Amino acid sequence: MVKYILGIQSYANHDSGASILKFGKNVKTEIIAISEERLLRKKYPYTFPILSILYCMNHFKIKRFNRIDLIVSDWIRKKRWLRSGPTYNYQEFDYIKEKLNFDKKKIIQIDHHLAHAASTYYTSEFNNSAILIVDGNGSDIETNSYFYGKKNNIEFISRYKNHGIGAAYGAVTKEILNLGTGGEGKTMGLAPYGNFDKRIKIPYSIKGIKTDFSNFMLRMPYSDLLNHINPNHRLDVIKNKITKANKLNITSKKYANWAYMIQDVAEKMMAMLGKDIFLKTKSKNICLAGGVALNSVANEILFKKNKFKDIFIFPACADAGIPYGLCLWAYHNIYKKQNRIKFQNAYTGKLYSQKHIKKLLNQYRIRFRKTNYKEIAKLISEGNVIGNFHGKSEYGPRALGNRSILADARKKEMRDHINKNIKHRETYRPFAPAILEDLSLKYFFIKKSPFMLRVTKCKKKKIIPSAIHVDGTARLQTVNKKQNLNFYSIIEEFYKVTGVPVILNTSFNDAGEPLVETPLDALISSFKTNLDYLVIENNLINIKQFSLRKKEKLLKKLNKNRDQKINNDANTALGLITKNYSKNEMIKK
Repeated sequence: MVKYILGIQSYANHDSGASILKFGKNVKTEIIAISEERLLRKKYPYTFPILSILYCMNHFKIKRFNRIDLIVSDWIRKKRWLRSGPTYNYQEFDYIKEKLNFDKKKIIQIDHHLAHAASTYYTSEFNNSAILIVDGNGSDIETNSYFYGKKNNIEFISRYKNHGIGAAYGAVTKEILNLGTGGEGKTMGLAPYGNFDKRIKIPYSIKGIKTDFSNFMLRMPYSDLLNHINPNHRLDVIKNKITKANKLNITSKKYANWAYMIQDVAEKMMAMLGKDIFLKTKSKNICLAGGVALNSVANEILFKKNKFKDIFIFPACADAGIPYGLCLWAYHNIYKKQNRIKFQNAYTGKLYSQKHIKKLLNQYRIRFRKTNYKEIAKLISEGNVIGNFHGKSEYGPRALGNRSILADARKKEMRDHINKNIKHRETYRPFAPAILEDLSLKYFFIKKSPFMLRVTKCKKKKIIPSAIHVDGTARLQTVNKKQNLNFYSIIEEFYKVTGVPVILNTSFNDAGEPLVETPLDALISSFKTNLDYLVIENNLINIKQFSLRKKEKLLKKLNKNRDQKINNDANTALGLITKNYSKNEMIKK
């Protein structure tokens, strides 16, 4: 009998999404996962993942919602399905949960950090490991958690609530640097432009798992009913009044130094937490997850300054990966399955057929022709910026070749060109080098970093200046044939043409929009971002052939059709997963 497990978050989360795990006797075990923002085309949506659920159900050809055998979810403030976050104002998310056409007895909830732990341990190849979760906040405001994984068991060791480095880093990002929700990556990128500044005080203490920022900021939660209704009721999170940065002065010495100082604290704190969990577990392996694990610089400091022999970081280590972890936890702990599901790469989306792609291109009379790895590599070597759309989309915030913008890292001006003219984002933001794994040690000090979650110094920074940050480091992606043959082949051909086995890789999206998911998204983003070429599977489109007027006309049609599809899919999803859904009733509530 085929079984289906659905994993979803329990509250209105900025990283909302869904995952479905299929398994059974004589059936191939398979898991699919997607973030809601990719389908809704809105970053950090805080909405119920109706489109994500529909996406996953369609992949497995599930026609009825009650065909799902089990829903697994986390909890945020109270361990209950309805109103798990009782201090938040009532949202459509809560209404959909009430109207969900599903037997509530078949809904299981586990701790938020346990879901994180499951996502990273079960996808690692470790037979035993220390598991460190460092988060903004989770169930009942948990911030730091220790677990120990052995075989298929995850044992809870200890947790800390109240202040954490995730909250402090987020507070500096939002309240001082003014970089908004999800801006922590920008803070990390700005930090190398700053220096130690004794005038900047971020007082903290750490004792074992306990991290205390009480002399610097307020303790979570910051949200209540009033400040959700009116932002004037929002609290001043940081105790001392500090003038916020703006777009014009964000790169000034003052604010670059703030970024440097909070990054320095994060690195020290992660190293000390790593030391403490090593003493408690004595494991030579460590698995990381939680939003702070996206801090690739701090991850590497933790690893280098402790006695671990190996490290694994789940690519969707922030809350986007919670649904995946929920499914894996239930698979091993509810259904008692012993065999691990191999996690060979981060490509958890669905495939788009050649038929679908060609139909789309012909519909809009977009000229295209067949291409190959050699031609793509040659175009990149000639200075062209290419949008590469291939296979299944990546899980997590990093583009790993399948939804990537690719360029020549050897060209010094390429970084500023892409930041300014292609992605329309801050000039201090770095790009990643993607390198053939077997040649990584010739250029870097890390042999393997498949998910772009480790940072290393570069041995040959003059050769690939556009992929190296101002401090001589790079957030590295290593690529092998097993992980991604398509991307490997492009880099390999580039190596043959140039003698350099490295390509500049950045996410395929414009500033402020999610990573592209569909071929339609790829077309829209290509026309908005001024790419030179677009490759959709083995189809090459010359974007330079379109005049500005032609692009604008096409964008109008493409956006209209995409909006209609999103609206239609949302209505289909609501009809599929809810019972007696009423917009008027929801608005009244």
